[in-house]
Amino acid sequence: MQKQKIDADIENGKYERIYLICGDEPYLVKHYKNKLKKAIIPEDESMNYAFFDSIPENITSITGFADTMPFFADRRLVMLDKASAFKKDTGLADYIPQIPETTTIIIVEEEVDKRTKLYKAIQKYGCITELKKLGMADVKMFIASRFKRAGKGITERDCEYLISSVGDDLYTLCNEVDKCIAYAGENTGIDRKIINEVCSMQVENKIFDMVDAILSRNGDVVYKLYGDLLTLRENAFGIMAVIRKNYNRLLMISELLEDGCSISEIASRTKTADWLVKKQISKVKGFNSKRLKDSIECIVDTEYSIKAGNIAEQLGLEIMLAKLMTL
Repeated sequence: MQKQKIDADIENGKYERIYLICGDEPYLVKHYKNKLKKAIIPEDESMNYAFFDSIPENITSITGFADTMPFFADRRLVMLDKASAFKKDTGLADYIPQIPETTTIIIVEEEVDKRTKLYKAIQKYGCITELKKLGMADVKMFIASRFKRAGKGITERDCEYLISSVGDDLYTLCNEVDKCIAYAGENTGIDRKIINEVCSMQVENKIFDMVDAILSRNGDVVYKLYGDLLTLRENAFGIMAVIRKNYNRLLMISELLEDGCSISEIASRTKTADWLVKKQISKVKGFNSKRLKDSIECIVDTEYSIKAGNIAEQLGLEIMLAKLMTL
């Protein structure tokens, strides 16, 4: 992963007036927020720290705190955490050039409007760190480095297997990696056997594999995965909803591909990781959009029939799976 300016500022002990930390990778956003906060003020500090989860109508409560000299410390810190700072003009943009050298303001948001006066002021006088969802290569590097710190190794192939099994959410991956480390004990290698023993395979990933098997008309795999889901006590509507979500995404990818969109553009518009888009493109290339649309219609009709009381949930789902394999 690319080294962020925040890392360099912490190493040098020199901080900007204001930082904006944003992006669609919540784990990294939280990581850098906490890392920067910890570097600027002691962990239990309260006198020189102010937290806001909304922007007050009158920002003097922010500016007044920021303008005050630190008490028995080098710096003061103001944290605006998901405070909707970009929703309206509060005057904060005009204040940024006046922030004292002894104060740092950190703004944390999932989404920002880059056209706003506030964004442009931060861009001019501070530091913007946008943390986007990691690609497959960076996720693998993230996992490998976490194992390495614990004195464990993992092959690239098993690393990919772990990601495909539990998903690419970094919070989930951290939890599953820690479980593998604890289970491995004195063993220095993490392999597929350990992953299968201790990792919580996501229901959505089982359904993802089920859709793959449906598209290839592999009934044995479809019904094996269906049996696994029943063992996990997943309800029929939940399973159908995820199947429909997968088909809708495949249809959208198929249509964007036909329109000549690039992989990165498809990933952005479908809110899907690049590596997963590549994987799904290989599926939809052999199908026309009509088959995907007919499948979605079959799922919707089944959901309606169950809700109308015309068929029992489990029986409806089983018939639907059989129909999907014939389309």
